[in-house]
Amino acid sequence: MWNWAESRAMSGALEVTTLSILLGSLLGLAVALWARPLGAGLGIIDKPDGSRKLHATPTPLVGGVGLFMAMTTGLLLSAATFEHVTPAVTGIFQVSTIFFLLGFFDDRSHIHPWIRLGVGILGTGLLALLVPETRVQQLWFTDLGFTIPLGLLGVPFTMFCVLCLKHGSNLADGLNGLFLGMCMIWLLLLAPWLTPETSVMLMPVAAALAVLFLANLKSRLFTGDSGAYMMSALIGFAAIEAYTSHRGGMPALYLGACFLIPVLDMGRVMAVRIREHRGAFTPGRDHLHHYLKDGLGSANRAVAVYLALCAIPALHAYLQVPLVLVTALQVTAYGVALSLRPAPERPAVDKPAAYRGGGSFKHTPKPFQNRE
Repeated sequence: MWNWAESRAMSGALEVTTLSILLGSLLGLAVALWARPLGAGLGIIDKPDGSRKLHATPTPLVGGVGLFMAMTTGLLLSAATFEHVTPAVTGIFQVSTIFFLLGFFDDRSHIHPWIRLGVGILGTGLLALLVPETRVQQLWFTDLGFTIPLGLLGVPFTMFCVLCLKHGSNLADGLNGLFLGMCMIWLLLLAPWLTPETSVMLMPVAAALAVLFLANLKSRLFTGDSGAYMMSALIGFAAIEAYTSHRGGMPALYLGACFLIPVLDMGRVMAVRIREHRGAFTPGRDHLHHYLKDGLGSANRAVAVYLALCAIPALHAYLQVPLVLVTALQVTAYGVALSLRPAPERPAVDKPAAYRGGGSFKHTPKPFQNRE
């Protein structure tokens, strides 16, 4: 028997999805087409410096602006679709907006790292404290048969997770297409578990991501810190809301696997730098994407391999491969990827004294246009 109520619901969902994709795509396209005048007007043009910033020409940092407009559109669509906005969706939007503004002003005038960290701690802490749906209160290892209650550690643990994602994503943001590609993969990995209200808010963002990803590959624009900070908060808290709403239906191990690669690489880089008595956040070319680019000889191939590593948890989400095997495969693949970098060139005996000794031989990298 035909169920008219279900038919109308399906028709309404299709209309919302179509409208979301259309609006998000148009916003992304508009930002891509007018990237240069928009970046100049906002004062967020990234200029090459010959050392860290090796892209060929000054490039507008406007990807985050397009993503913010798409997120705002998604919030309005969610409110119109469900006739209300849940506290979780409102809170996620507000904190993501704070992170966007933090990144925007950092793109303009480079905010001190301690100020960025303080704002991040305050924003994530308040949301986790005030909205239970955005706080990790238990670690459900349902695939392994046990649960760990966090109690009073729930708020600091949530803050730690989101800030790790923020910093890991920012450090991985070094090749065209890499960060935006990771965001698209994360949304696909989280899609089966997202709440309906959050899904509607994220649909225009997903559409804008696809358009901006293509523009970024063509070096028309960069995401900027505004986009990197905002998307890490948006996706991080959306993932936590999905996790808490299913109360064990989404295993903690899966949630960790979704974001494992950039966070694991951040931890490795920081540990190595501290061991070598360098600042943990000092610039360097020792990230996974640098290893892949050097080893594979192509920035595009490096991005493809990096994104493939991030997408491995899809084996569990869509093919039901056991999580333990998926995580083991991901960690093993990460280790293999690190070994792809060629061994550093050994200096000849007739080199100046400055090149001798136990230090590594440094060379000047050739400029390349692929820099997020």
